[in-house]
Amino acid sequence: MITIRVAAHLNDVVEDVLVWIDTAFDGHLVFSKAQIRKLNLEPLVETEAILADGSKIAMESYFCDVHIRYDMKTVVIT
Repeated sequence: MITIRVAAHLNDVVEDVLVWIDTAFDGHLVFSKAQIRKLNLEPLVETEAILADGSKIAMESYFCDVHIRYDMKTVVIT
């Protein structure tokens, strides 16, 4: 677990979020709808996800700036 700093836009208020990043981290993070609303993230695109049982669901993606340690990255949140 690691604490990252998240902002909807580069100069917005930054909020600390505790996240789990595994060794297969590909630059995408998954947040709850409540966290997305709290951070006031803007929708980016809707994408299709295939679940373990083979069913498909629509997932919205959001854009935000994330500060991980001393680095600032722009990532997609689903």
